[in-house]
Formats: sequence, structure tokens, C-alpha cells
Amino acid sequence: MEFAEPLALLLALLALPVAFLARRKARGYSVPSTGAVAAVRPTVRLRAARLLPVLRVLAVVALATAIAGPREGNADAVVPGEGIDIALSLDISSSMDQRFAQNQSRLEGTKAVISEFIKSRKDDRVGLVVFAQEALALSPPSLDYAALDAMVKDIESGFLPDGTGIGVGLASALNMLQESTAASRIVILLTDGQHNADSISPEKAAELAISLKIRVYTIGVVEREDPGFNEGIDEQLLVAIAQRTGARYFEADDPQQLQDVYDEIASLERSRVGRESFESFTEWAPWFAAAAAGLVALELLLRGTLLRRSPA
Repeated sequence: MEFAEPLALLLALLALPVAFLARRKARGYSVPSTGAVAAVRPTVRLRAARLLPVLRVLAVVALATAIAGPREGNADAVVPGEGIDIALSLDISSSMDQRFAQNQSRLEGTKAVISEFIKSRKDDRVGLVVFAQEALALSPPSLDYAALDAMVKDIESGFLPDGTGIGVGLASALNMLQESTAASRIVILLTDGQHNADSISPEKAAELAISLKIRVYTIGVVEREDPGFNEGIDEQLLVAIAQRTGARYFEADDPQQLQDVYDEIASLERSRVGRESFESFTEWAPWFAAAAAGLVALELLLRGTLLRRSPA
């Protein structure tokens, strides 16, 4: 349990003067001697009446606790705006059918890594975009990881006009994140080529990302064994996009390295969000306020009925 306004608990100190004033004896009459009544034991009713001020003190403490706002965070609450919204933008041009690992194309290897990345998410919404010459948004940011995994497994090259539209692939991913209120919004764009499509330029798409304050992590799929193949990758462009949006550029030449890249990106973004916090609480203040009111009502009721002083 925690308190919304812990300093309000200091109001409980008011119980001290209340207790002091309640203990003051009422002004009585002077008599020659009290010897005749000194040996008389007080009745149960009289002893109970002396405890009435305790109810008043407890009421003050309960009221101070209510003002402090006692509450309990719900650990299983979904917290809007405190997670990470991720848009994965994947190049599916024909060059992604080239070999990436033994008996595996770049596209198949990337799909396997993305599938594991999605499965490892927790409370992070993930969206999916594929692009070649044009882009296609397959899913907006979602927590339905099973459905996303099924979509990834069904991705094939060839159903979009061939080419590499990095700008339109990025713009489509940004479009699905622009209304997001998540604490962290990122695009992870993977390609093995350079922009050659007659569409929005990568530079303009990067400007849009900057205006939306969305970080764009770029990944270039490279070939270590054949460096000449890497001439097809516009590394300078990918580095510029990442740096201008406050993110980083990565290279990967095999599925394991690509897995490490996705894991590092997730770690970087999680550190930006910080510790988990809760915005959904069970509020206990009304119960303490009701208890305070009940104690005062009980004191007044007893003082006016069962424990009423007899008239002089």
C-alpha cells in the first residue's frame, strides 16, 4: 500500500490535542468531603463513558489517513502510455531471396528472428509493414502476438512490385505510430538494398519521423564473404536516418547476429521507459473516511443515549 499525499498523515497529530482536551475534568462543585463516595466503585456504564474520547481520537486518525489517499497498485493492470509501440518495417524485395545462412534465404532468416522477437515481447504493442517498390501495412500495433507471428510466417516476396522503397516503407510504419501515446515509439527498418522507388524519399520520411519524435533503428543485411555485394546497400543513408531520429544503425550478416541486434534494440528502448509503474489503483480513502464518520456518529449516539450523563 502507498499514499498519494503522504505528508497529510501529519494531520493525525491533531489526535493529541483532541485526546488532551477530552481528558480534562469537567468543572464540578466543592463539597466538604468525598470520603463517603470514595469507596464506591464506578459502574460499567461510567467506565464505558470514560472511553468515549477514544472514539474521537480514532476518528481523527482515520480522517487523516483518508486525506493522505491510501491506495494499492494493481500489478496486472494494463498501463496506457507506459509501454513501447514498435513498427517493424521489412524489405521483401527479390534480393531478400539471396542466401543468408545455410539452406536459408535472407527473408526466411529474418522472419525467424522477427518471430522470436515478437514472442519475447511483454506489454509492447508490435505493428508490421512490408515493402518493396510499394509498402503494405499488415497489422497496426497489437498485443496479439500469436496473430502477428502467423502473419510473419506467411510473408513471401513477390506479391508487391519489385524494388526497394525505403521511404515508403518508413512512412507507412510512421503512419501507424502517429496516434500512439506510448512512452516509447520506434520503427525498426530492415533492408538489404538502397532506395530506388519512385515514391516518397527516405529523407522526407526521416523528417516526418523527427517531427513525430519517433526513433528509427535501421538494419542493413550485409554479406561478409562477398563484400562486393554490400555496394548495393546505402549504408550512409541508413546511418543518417537512424542518427537524425536519435537511434542507431546496425549491420547483420547472419541470423544470430540479427537476433543480437533486435535484442539490443529492445534493451535500449526498455531502458528509456524505466521501471514499471502503475496508474490503476484500488483506492482505500473512502473506507477510511467512512470509518471516521462512523466513529464520530457512534460517539454522538452513545453519548446521547446509553452513556448519557444523568441530569444534576
